[in-house]
Amino acid sequence: MSLIYFIPDWDDRVDPNYDFINDTHSPDRDPYHSDYYAHQIYNEPPYDGILVSRAVIDRQPSKLELIRDIGSIKRYLRLPESHTVLGDCGAFSYWREENPPYKNEEMLEFYQRLGFDFGVSVDHLIFAGLDHDKERRWNITMENAEVFIKRHRAGRYTFTPIGVVQGWDPESYRRGARQLIKMGYRYIAIGGLVRSATKDIIRILSAIQEELSPGIRVHLFGVNRPEYVHVFAQLGVTSFDSASRLRRAWIDGERNYFLGDDAYTAIRVPYSSKMTGKSPSNEKELQKMEKDALTRLRDYDRGIVSINQVFESIVAYTELSGKMSSRMRREYWRTLQEEPWKRCPCAICRSIGVEVIIFRGNNRNRRRGFHNTWQLYQNIKSNSASAPSCDLTRYEALLAPPQPLPPPSPDTRRAAPPRGEADGRG
Repeated sequence: MSLIYFIPDWDDRVDPNYDFINDTHSPDRDPYHSDYYAHQIYNEPPYDGILVSRAVIDRQPSKLELIRDIGSIKRYLRLPESHTVLGDCGAFSYWREENPPYKNEEMLEFYQRLGFDFGVSVDHLIFAGLDHDKERRWNITMENAEVFIKRHRAGRYTFTPIGVVQGWDPESYRRGARQLIKMGYRYIAIGGLVRSATKDIIRILSAIQEELSPGIRVHLFGVNRPEYVHVFAQLGVTSFDSASRLRRAWIDGERNYFLGDDAYTAIRVPYSSKMTGKSPSNEKELQKMEKDALTRLRDYDRGIVSINQVFESIVAYTELSGKMSSRMRREYWRTLQEEPWKRCPCAICRSIGVEVIIFRGNNRNRRRGFHNTWQLYQNIKSNSASAPSCDLTRYEALLAPPQPLPPPSPDTRRAAPPRGEADGRG
C-alpha cells in the first residue's frame, strides 16, 4: 500500500499572474481569492491531503470566519473531493503549558462543523527536560483519547477519529498504542518524533508494530525521511505529514532546490531596497547592479551570456553587502553550471524557468517550495511502488538505546512559520 502524504497548511499560496520581470503583483489582487495553492498549479496535487491545526486557525479569527462562510475547510482550501483534510490541535503551540487549551467536546464540534475527514484527539507533547512530568502528560493524552472516541461514538459525527500517542521511549509508545487500539481506534497517530534520530524512530515504530492488527492505520506526525519511506511503511506507517521540503526553499542556507536525490543552492538576488544601509553604494548603483544580476540570469538561461558573465554579476551584487564565502561561490557555480531547473518536468519549472532558482520574495521562493513538494511526492510514490520488501534485520545496528526527545525548534511542523523571504515582498 502506498504511503499517504499530508502537507501542513500555512496558507501557502502564490499570485498566478505575478510579473517576474517588473516584480509586481497582478492588478486588483486579493491574497486569498486571487492566489493559488500548489494543488491548483499542478494537474495532480503534489500530496494526498492537507493537515490543518486548530492552533493555526485560532491565530487568525478572520480565517475561521471565512471557512464558515465558505462552508467547509475543504472548500476553503479548494481541495479536490478526492483528497482529504486531517485536523489536529497543534500541540507544538502549547507544549510549555501545563494542560492542553482544548476540550474534547469543542474539538469534536470543531472537526464536524468545519467538515474535516479525520480528527485527532487532544494530546500533550513530551520532550527532554520534562521527565518530571512525562507520566502526567502521557496520562492526559490517553485519557483524552478515551473520552474523545466515546463521545465520537455517542454523537452523530461523520469524520474518522484518530487517537494520538505521545511518549519518551519505545515502551511508553507501545503502551499508548496498545491502549488506543483497545479503546477501539482503527487509526492511530504517533507524535513527538519530529526532531528524533532515525534510529530512535525505527525503534519506536518497531515496538508499536507489535501491537498492530490487520486494518489498523498509523500516521507519523511531522517526520520526512524519504530514504526511509519503505522502512517506515514496513513497520506499519500508512500516512505522514511534513512541510520541511516546502520550507527549505527559503529557510535552508544551501539546500533550497531539490531534484531527485540532489539538492541545490538558490541564487540570492535580494531587493536593492533591503540592502540600503547595509552597503556603502548609493541607491542608484544598487538598483543598477540588481537589475544587471537579474538580467544576466535570464540571459544565461537563454544561452545569451556565459556562466562567467552571470557569475561575475551575482558575486559583485552580493558583495555589496559583505564578503561572499568560498563555499557559497562553489554552490552558486554548481547551480549555474548544472542548470537543474531545465531538467525538472514539473509545471512550475516548465512555466517560469530560471525564476524558480532565484532566492527573492514569496512568489519565487514559495513556487520553489511547491516544486520541492512535487519532487518529494514523486519520490514517495516511486519508493512506495517499487521498493521490495526489505529485511528489517538490516537495521538492527540502528536499534541502540534511544536519545531523549529534544524540545521543538521554530522550524517544526506545528510551530509558527518562520518569517523570511517567502513571507516578504513579491
